[in-house]
Amino acid sequence: MITTIQRLKEENERLNHRAGHDWLTGLYDREAAEEKINRLIQERGCGVMILLDVDRFRRINSRYGHIVGDHVLSSIAAVLDSMVFRHDVVGRVDDDEFVVFMPVNQDEKFLQQRCRQIRERLKTMGLPGGAEISISLSTGGAICGQDDTYRSLFARAYGELDKDKVSAREQTSDSDARKGNFMVDLKQVRGELAEQSLIPGAYCQDYETFKHIYRFVERRLRRAEISSYILLITLTDGNGDFPPLTRREEQMAVLKDEIQISLRSGDVFTQYSSCQYLVMISDASAENVEMIADCICTAFYKAIGGECQGVLLHHCYPMWPAGEKEP
Repeated sequence: MITTIQRLKEENERLNHRAGHDWLTGLYDREAAEEKINRLIQERGCGVMILLDVDRFRRINSRYGHIVGDHVLSSIAAVLDSMVFRHDVVGRVDDDEFVVFMPVNQDEKFLQQRCRQIRERLKTMGLPGGAEISISLSTGGAICGQDDTYRSLFARAYGELDKDKVSAREQTSDSDARKGNFMVDLKQVRGELAEQSLIPGAYCQDYETFKHIYRFVERRLRRAEISSYILLITLTDGNGDFPPLTRREEQMAVLKDEIQISLRSGDVFTQYSSCQYLVMISDASAENVEMIADCICTAFYKAIGGECQGVLLHHCYPMWPAGEKEP
């Protein structure tokens, strides 16, 4: 019975908390923020209010999508929450608009300093995947007077916010803004494309990806004086047949490891069949490719032991430019 009552109490507390808080950021919503700030004004008779919103927030949503936009808003909320004291109030009062109220007796210098600190802390925002986005904020503030309420204080702070937004638009031309956004785009693209953890040795890929790389290199051969070779390595039982399945998987795993460490990071390989690997070796001569194949075979035989449990066959051929017939 006690457990049931406790659960109901916790559920009511959770629902009450949700009722006064913004669903995305967890901050106070507009109504709760107004109620809390009015109560503090009545109790303390002093305070500083700061409003801030994200400049060109719609561009963030349209360029990166609403998931990234939500991430930016949540991150702003987390930073603001970390910058205030226990009795301060932080709320989200519009889509990209936030309010901070500090029940302290301070002057205009303090207000401007806090606005500057907030803008500095929120100049860049980390995105999922490791990329960063540059954002700019407009801020405006007001100091609580004798007869102020939330709404009168908000109106004065909003007037200052509006002035700051006009000033920011005058200082930043559209071309500069577009250039900045494109630089952010490039950083995000690089972060998404780059290999996050570089594995030593050759670049192992699935067959379909290997095929696309092969065709890209074929096209590159049309305009670049480079040499590229394909090496086919086949695992056999020494009698012209494939090894038994029980032994095959283990030996193919060993062979993969030896190919990986025997080649350079710029070489690519893939599993072609249950007993074969394809390797693409660039910037090498036919003699070099034969030497590489011999090194792989030697390392493989050493790894599987002295008994003749598997024999490797290898064949290589040069790649030709796309569209050209082999002589």
